[in-house]
Amino acid sequence: MSDLSAVNMLFVEDSPDDVELALRTLKADGIRPVWQRVESEGSLRQALGGLKPDAILSDFSMPGFDGLHALRIARELTPEIPFIFVSGTIGEERAIEAIRAGATDYVLKNNLRRLGTAVKRALAEAADRSRTRSIEEERARLVEILEATSDYVAMASPEGRVLYLNAAWRKLAGARAPNDLLLEEGQSETAVLAADGADVPVSQVVIAHRGADGAVRFRSTIARDIRERKAYEARLTYLANYDSLTALPNRSLLGDRASLAIAHARRTHGGCALLVASIDRFQLLNDSYGHAAGDALLKLIAERVSQALRGGDTAARVGADVFAVLASDLARPDDVLRVARDIRKAMTAPFGVDGREVHVTLSVGASVYPRDGEDFDLMLRNADAAANRVKDAGGNAFQFYAADMTRHALDRVELENALRSAIGQKQLEMHYQPQIDLASGAIIALEALMRWKHPQRGLVSPALFIPIAEESELIQELGLWALDDALQRAAQWHAAGWRVRVAVNVSARQFRRDGFVQAVANALRTHDVDPASLELELTESVLIDDREKALGILRELKGLGVQIAVDDFGTGYSSLSYLSGLPVDCLKIDRAFVTRMGKGGRDAALAQAIVSMGHALGMRVLAEGVETAEQLQLLRAQGCDEGQGYLFAKPAAPDALGELLKTGRIDV
Repeated sequence: MSDLSAVNMLFVEDSPDDVELALRTLKADGIRPVWQRVESEGSLRQALGGLKPDAILSDFSMPGFDGLHALRIARELTPEIPFIFVSGTIGEERAIEAIRAGATDYVLKNNLRRLGTAVKRALAEAADRSRTRSIEEERARLVEILEATSDYVAMASPEGRVLYLNAAWRKLAGARAPNDLLLEEGQSETAVLAADGADVPVSQVVIAHRGADGAVRFRSTIARDIRERKAYEARLTYLANYDSLTALPNRSLLGDRASLAIAHARRTHGGCALLVASIDRFQLLNDSYGHAAGDALLKLIAERVSQALRGGDTAARVGADVFAVLASDLARPDDVLRVARDIRKAMTAPFGVDGREVHVTLSVGASVYPRDGEDFDLMLRNADAAANRVKDAGGNAFQFYAADMTRHALDRVELENALRSAIGQKQLEMHYQPQIDLASGAIIALEALMRWKHPQRGLVSPALFIPIAEESELIQELGLWALDDALQRAAQWHAAGWRVRVAVNVSARQFRRDGFVQAVANALRTHDVDPASLELELTESVLIDDREKALGILRELKGLGVQIAVDDFGTGYSSLSYLSGLPVDCLKIDRAFVTRMGKGGRDAALAQAIVSMGHALGMRVLAEGVETAEQLQLLRAQGCDEGQGYLFAKPAAPDALGELLKTGRIDV
């Protein structure tokens, strides 16, 4: 307290003379208090019930009133006010007892020179305590506000370590509460992770709090949940882009999605198609049963068309009795035949409308990118023209805009039928391509690659028959056969003293099929092969789709002891954080990067990044498609562990690999 003339002081003293003596002593030390004297419990309680004093000076022994009793009353009513005993009778033991009871200090009446110093110190300490208490109360109020707000509030150190999360954020995140937050100063829309793994959209403001030297002391953020706003915006978008009757996308949204599919196909050299399905004789049905029945029928047709599609394809209503389907990510143009067949098959069963059975057929036409058009409007117009040709010919059929495309699609159906009998007729066989250690040239593994020798067509490319097998569920049978053959060969090679791994490709359908892990365990047990000698190769897409299920299957496989490799790495969309959570042993750099890495630039940098990332995660890295000494030199310089390609050896039948396996190495 700086103004000692404004001190309000309460004396608990039965002697006015002792009070006067104390006041003179205080005045000599520059303290001129406003004061009051009491000498009984009642008067003390009355005084403390009014204007609170800044300090209490009390005698220890008084007739009819005890100083310790006065101390207890003061601590009960005004615990924060300094209480100093000024007595001539207090001994050392009683003084210690008084201090323990809450007294601030004690001064002997025969040594009042200490009184001013004791009062000043007591007032200063009380002021410090008051300031500290005010700061703590302010902080407590602030924390109470932060804990009560529904916004998500956090503080983090300059390095990103979380210092504080408020109750709303802790409740949202649960066990997923972050330990680190990378906060960039400014305002943005982002997302925070909820306890169930969902991303919650938020509008976020981040502030960097700086010291006098300009250095960041900590960062704070306030993030507001904008799920309701996003839902409202999504609803508006939905109403602007969907057909009100069938709830299917309208022409506008179909156009947007088609443009994206075309751009993706152009970038990846893939394919996509538009199909137009026109309802045969719909006007007759509408006139016969009425518009209400016609609307009900359109809804039912929309449901069946949607249910018949592949995942990722889009059905839309583009006319009164016309539907359109965007088929994206086609491996080849004639894949659209299967889409058309499924749509028409969905119409086989009659529809129930107003108690009547209504039979519906469709006239379906298709245009394929880029052959029949390179933009949405042209492709839709050409698919519509193909559908009209079908309708003019009597309806209930399918036709490509380009007539020869229909012939190609039918040829593919014949190939599927031939594949069904290929295993039983021993037309399929496994070839094996060595994988080598780039540092030593040692052969460490052989990848099993399926080959089909068709009696009339000759050697059929896996790029042709594997996708057919995937679509027709034949991949299950082919996959199990390939696994069995590879492990049988591995057992034979191990018996001959050649301790090499075998790598077997696993399709997405096979990987996610119930019983796959048990099938692997059975095959290992049948051929008595060490699980560590089997490596299963999976593409990135297999691991990205339905992450939790994929992670569970991977853990079961790792429980068996097998190795896991990610094939064609770099062509998908895996992130470092996603990959770090998977039990993967090896990354295989896609051959496209290896082929172009000699040109330097982006592909060489990507290959180096994959090598560095794989090593950082404790994984082996293998380069596919190594064909030149220059590529080998670059891969070695980048620290790549293993390689595979024509530079070392082409895939060969097992019997042709004996000499190579005896040597155990390939010198390049």
